[in-house]
Amino acid sequence: MAPQIFNDGSSGSVVIRSGPPASSGGSGGGAGGGGVSGGFGRTNKKQQKARKRAIEAARQAKEKERLQADAQAQAAAAQAHAQAAQAQAQAAAAQAQELSRLQALQQFLAGLAQRHDAIRAEVDRSFAAKADQLAPFLEHEIAGARRPPETGSSERWQLYTITKGKNEIDGLIARKTAELNAKNAIARSFDGHDPFTRTSSDYLTRLGAFGQALNDGHQIWENAYNAAHEARLLSAQINALTAKSNALARHHAEQTVVWREIEAAWERNRQYAEQREARVRFKQQADEDARVERIRQANTLDVPLSTAAAGGMFLTREGVLVAQDAAAVIEAASRAAGRLLGDFVRIAARTGPVFVTAMVYSPTLGNGELTPEQRRRLFHSVGVPAQALGLSDNSVLQSIADAGGSVEVAYRLRPETVPEGTAIIAVSTGGEIGAQVPVVNAVLEPLTGTYNAEIPGYPGRQLQFTPHVPSPAATASQGGLAVITPQVQNIPEGADLRIQDCIVCVPGLPPTYFSFGLPALGAGVVTGTGQPAGLDWWNAASQASGAAIPVQIGDQFRGREINSFVAFDEALWRTVGEYPALVTEFDEVNKKRIEQGFAPYAPKSTWVGDRREFELRYQESAALGENPFNLDKISITTPQSAFGQQGILPAIEAWPIRPVGVGTWTPLVPPGIDHLGPTTLPLTPPIPAVYPGTPVIPVLPQNETFPAVDEGQIGASIPGYPADMELPSPDVLFLDRRDDPGTATGWGADASQVWLGDDARGAGAPIPSHIADQLRWKEFRNFHGFRRAFWKAVAVDLALSDQFSVRNLRRMQAGLSPYPLGADQVGGRKTFELHHQVEVANGGEVYGMDNIVVMTPKRHIQLHMEKRENDL
Repeated sequence: MAPQIFNDGSSGSVVIRSGPPASSGGSGGGAGGGGVSGGFGRTNKKQQKARKRAIEAARQAKEKERLQADAQAQAAAAQAHAQAAQAQAQAAAAQAQELSRLQALQQFLAGLAQRHDAIRAEVDRSFAAKADQLAPFLEHEIAGARRPPETGSSERWQLYTITKGKNEIDGLIARKTAELNAKNAIARSFDGHDPFTRTSSDYLTRLGAFGQALNDGHQIWENAYNAAHEARLLSAQINALTAKSNALARHHAEQTVVWREIEAAWERNRQYAEQREARVRFKQQADEDARVERIRQANTLDVPLSTAAAGGMFLTREGVLVAQDAAAVIEAASRAAGRLLGDFVRIAARTGPVFVTAMVYSPTLGNGELTPEQRRRLFHSVGVPAQALGLSDNSVLQSIADAGGSVEVAYRLRPETVPEGTAIIAVSTGGEIGAQVPVVNAVLEPLTGTYNAEIPGYPGRQLQFTPHVPSPAATASQGGLAVITPQVQNIPEGADLRIQDCIVCVPGLPPTYFSFGLPALGAGVVTGTGQPAGLDWWNAASQASGAAIPVQIGDQFRGREINSFVAFDEALWRTVGEYPALVTEFDEVNKKRIEQGFAPYAPKSTWVGDRREFELRYQESAALGENPFNLDKISITTPQSAFGQQGILPAIEAWPIRPVGVGTWTPLVPPGIDHLGPTTLPLTPPIPAVYPGTPVIPVLPQNETFPAVDEGQIGASIPGYPADMELPSPDVLFLDRRDDPGTATGWGADASQVWLGDDARGAGAPIPSHIADQLRWKEFRNFHGFRRAFWKAVAVDLALSDQFSVRNLRRMQAGLSPYPLGADQVGGRKTFELHHQVEVANGGEVYGMDNIVVMTPKRHIQLHMEKRENDL
C-alpha cells in the first residue's frame, strides 16, 4: 500500500534517534564545580572546538537526515502519484473493459433470446406433429408390448385376451407415469416453474443469475422445455392409455356377463346333452337287451320230458313236432343211415368222409315264397337217442358229461336246407369232420322246475326240458317226414362242413343226441363292446394291427343280426358317418363315401392291386362255425396289412341231396288227432250288449294336406340297418312319377306384362318361352330338381326379376318358390305352386313345360276342388 503524504510533504512518521554523548566535565567536579578555584568555569578550546565540531556534525547529520527524509518523501510522493495515475489508468481500462463486457453480454443475451424463441417454436412444431401421430404411435407401442399368451390360464380365451391386453396397457401406463414424474422434475429445473407459463423476459431474468455460465443455463432451459413437452405428450399418452384400459375393463365386465350367460346356456345344453345321451344310451341299451332277449328266446328250445323219453323228435319254430310213430321212424332212419355208412366204410376201406341222406322234414305247405334263409329259420334241431349213434353205455356218457368232455362217434347228423324243407344227412367222421361230440348235463332250475342244457358252439342255444305235456290238439302243423332209401354219396369239395351237435344227459332219461340247423355262412350276431375312440383313433388304422372298432358302434350294433359281411361293412361305415367325432380326420371325399356306406380310401402307398380302401379284418373264421362279428376281434386296416382275415367267404358247394320226388310222406301229427278227447258242450250264445251310442260329431272339412316324401330324405337309409335286412325302402309309401328322372321338353308361351299377376290367380301363368329355352333338353333326377332350376332361371332373368321383391329374389336364387300376396296364401301353403294341367296321375307329362303353369296356392286348391266336384 502506498504511504500517505501530507500537505507538508511528510508522511507523519516519528523517527527517534540517539543524541550526542553528554560531556563528562560538567558534573564531575562537584567539589570543584565552582570553577572559580582551580579553573572551575573555564572552557578548554579544544573542548570548545570539539563541541563545535560535534554540534556541527550533529547539525550536518540532522540536515543530512532531513535531506534524506525529504528525498525519501519526494520519492514516496512521486511514487504515490505514479501509483495514483496508474490506478486511474487501470480504473479507466477496467471501466472500458466492463463496458465492453456489458455490451458483449447484451449482444449474447439478445442472441440467446432469439435462439430461445426459435428453439421454442421448433420444439412446439415438433411435439405438435408428435401429438398428431399420438394414436398410431400408441398402437405401435401397444403392439410392441404384447407378449405371447400363457397356457396356464383358466379364463375363457376371449376374456383372457382382454385381460392380457389390459395388463399390457397398464404396464405401459406405469412405465410412462414413472417417465412423466422424471420429466416434470426436469421441466422445473430451470426456474422452478412450468416452462409453458414463462416468457422470454423471465427466461432472460433467470438466465442472468447464471453469470458467465449462460450456455449452461440455456442448455438447462432447453432440456427443461423439451422435458415439459415430453411430459405433456406423456400425459396425453397416459390419458389415452387409461381410456383404453378403462374401455377394456368395461368390455371385460360386459363380456364376463355375456360369457356367464353363454356358460349357463352351455351348462343347460350340456345337461340336456347328457340327459339326451343318457336317454339315447338307455334306449340303445333297451333295444340291445330286447334284441339279445329276442335272440335268446329264439335260441331257447323247449323240450317236454315226455317227448324226450319217446325218442326221435324235430325242434321247429312251432315247437316240438313228434308223434309216437314218427319218433320211431326218425330213430330207425338214423340207425339205418349209420349202419349203411359203417358197412360202406368197412367194405370200401375208405378214409375220406361220405354221407347218406336219412330223411327229409317238410314244414307246413304254402311256404313256397319264402327264401332259403327264411325256410332255414323254420327248423331248429333234430334229436335222436344216443343209442342210434352206437352209444349204448349211458353211465359212460354221464361220466363224460360230468367231466365236461366229448365222445367219439362214427358219424354225425347234419340238417341241410333243401327246396322240400330240411334234409337230415348222416356224415361219416374223419378228415375235416371231427369225430368228437360234446356231452353236456341238463341242470335243474329250482325256481321253474326245468332242466336247462347249454349247447356249446355258435350260435349259443339252450334246451329247456319241461314237465309240460303238449296237447296234440294244440299242434296245427301239417309237417311231414319222408324217409329216403339210404345211398352213400361223396361229400363234394368245398361243401359247408359246419356241424353243431351235442349229447344231452337228463336225469331219469336216456341221453339224447341233438344236431342243430346253422345260419347261413357269413351270417351272425354282433357281440363285443369295441374300444373307446379318442381324437386320434384313426391313426392306428395305418398300423399293423389296425384301428379298433369304436365303442359307439358297439352300443348301436350289439345284439343285431347280420346276414353278410357286405351288409355289416356298409352298416358300419354309415354308422361311423353319423358320429361327427369319428369323421373329423377324414377329407370331404372320404366323408361322402362313409355317409354312403363305402369304406374310405387308404393311403396310396398301402394299395394292393385294385384294393384301395380300408378293410375290415376278422379274427374269427365264419367257415369254421365261429361268429365273425365280435367287435373286440375286428380291426380296420390298410390293404397291405397281414392282420386277420378279410370278410370274404369261400366258394360253397351245395350238398348233392337227392330229391324226394314222389316218395311217401309221413305226417308228424296224424290227421284228426285234434278231434280226439272228451266231447265239449256247445257254447252258450252270449247276451247281446246294449250300446247307448256315441254323441254325433259333425263332419269336419276334408284335410287338404297330403303326405309327401321329404326331398332331403330321398335315398336315405335307416341308421344302423344294412341294406339287405329285408326292410322296405324308406320312400316306398310315396311312389310318384315326379320322383323319376326325366328330360325337360316344351316351348313355353309368351308371358304377360305382369307375369304372376291375374294369370296366376286364374288359369295359371305359363312358363315364359325364353325360360323354357334355357331348360329344354336338360335332364333332372326328379321334379324337385326341375323346380329348383326353374326358379333359379327366373331369378337371373333381367325382365322377370324386376317384378319380385328382394326377399323373393333371394328365395328364387336358392331354388325356392317366391311368396304371393297374403290373400293368395292358404294355411301352410304360402308359395307359388307348379300345376300340371293334365295331371301326372292321368298320364300328364311331368317335365313337359307346355303342361306346367304357375298358380297361387289359393287358386290351386280351388282348381282341384272344382275338379273333384265335377268328378262327383
